[in-house]
Amino acid sequence: MIILGIHDGHNSGASLFRDGTLLSALSEEKISRKKNEYGFPIKSINSILKYNNISKNQIDAIAVSTKNLPPKYYLVKRNTSFSLQDYFKEQNDYWYKKIYENKHVKYLDVFKKKILGKKKLFYDFSSIKNEDDLSGMQMARKKFYSKYFSLDEKKIYFFDHHECHAYYGYYGRGVINNKTCVITLDGGGDGSNAAIWISNNRTLKNVYRTNIGNLGRMYRYITLILGMKPTEHEFKVMGLAGYALEKSEYYQKSLKIFKETLGVEGIKFKYKKKIKDNYFYFKKKLSGERFDTISYAIQKYLEDILLKWFGNISKKYKIKDFIFSGGVAQNVKATKKILESKNISSIYVPPGPGDESLSIGAVYCYLSKNRIHQNISDMQNPYVGISFRDNDLAFIKKIKNIKIKKTTHKEVASILEKGNPIARFALEPNEFGPRALGNRSILADPRNQDIINLINKKIKVRDFWMPFAPSILEEDAKKNNACY
Repeated sequence: MIILGIHDGHNSGASLFRDGTLLSALSEEKISRKKNEYGFPIKSINSILKYNNISKNQIDAIAVSTKNLPPKYYLVKRNTSFSLQDYFKEQNDYWYKKIYENKHVKYLDVFKKKILGKKKLFYDFSSIKNEDDLSGMQMARKKFYSKYFSLDEKKIYFFDHHECHAYYGYYGRGVINNKTCVITLDGGGDGSNAAIWISNNRTLKNVYRTNIGNLGRMYRYITLILGMKPTEHEFKVMGLAGYALEKSEYYQKSLKIFKETLGVEGIKFKYKKKIKDNYFYFKKKLSGERFDTISYAIQKYLEDILLKWFGNISKKYKIKDFIFSGGVAQNVKATKKILESKNISSIYVPPGPGDESLSIGAVYCYLSKNRIHQNISDMQNPYVGISFRDNDLAFIKKIKNIKIKKTTHKEVASILEKGNPIARFALEPNEFGPRALGNRSILADPRNQDIINLINKKIKVRDFWMPFAPSILEEDAKKNNACY
């Protein structure tokens, strides 16, 4: 049985399964070269079908993540097309007028210059009533899939956004017999931004779901307040937080501002002070505070509230093993803090726990709902993209002063030891999601502190404070395997 997984929101992509085994998964941005690509992932779908020698008419079922996709965001490809100034415009010309001035504002009037032409839409928007018609949008998506793949609409299944996150983490970990808790936390999807799931006989029971677990939203709009792109540069705020003085009293005011709005009681999020929005409120309250202080405060707030939430969940359900999925799970500093708690034995964060993995999560949902529990691929190996051949590098030969040379591991180690960085392009399958995990990466010796400035300034051309992912020797990988 061949199942195609589709995610057509931001960080869109596709996955392909045969009899429960993952054949390939690919993010659309890998091919389009547009960060956080939004919309029907036609390029990644065609690529993985071709790579696996499977035609469209061989597909038996399609699993789609996210039931409710806002037409207005799709029509402008929000996360793909928006500049930093567009995000400011969204707040000032749309949300402020709606929330604070009680005006009826149409999103598509504000961004009418960004509306896609018919050829780029794929879906038929003629039957969609308005820019917020979620049910009409789902119907348009289903009809297009049915026509494009020549597949009966009854074989096209839509799954809840957070359920896709949860099952991706659960099956991605590999089914384990002991009782496990799955936590999902993100900016929002299908009316929720936080949920708790308990594993039971290879299925998950949802014991809590809310739309006021605003940690992801708060972090998102602090990113914007600091002049960086939301849903893309949160990792920069996390990196910047390390430059504040941890023992300084300067961050206490900013931290207090966050703490007085939202807290945790038991396993539930509770408003201490219900605020109208997460942008204008914090922008006003944090006026005059230093950028590094704000970064440190939002990071510490996130860590503190997650520690309490995970601890309370552990106590209530007598569980010490956790799976963490959704966009907030990408905050490695917070995950490390949770793992250090005496109440927690292990945390599994799957590769690409944000929306880039939803196409896989949707297929996992389908397999679970249909009691197909045999031969289900886990995500212990993130190299599930497509591989390349020697002739795929032909374009490099046309570039002056660039030489292609196959090399050995010993030669690479020698170059690194001398303090030189290396760009590694392996012919093996590429990494799933937007991250580089070795096969398409810049490698450097972490013992050389100067290498950070070299890579940030001359190669990556990015902010000076940005950290790098550490690597360890294979023989040391299992010394502390509690956190993945």
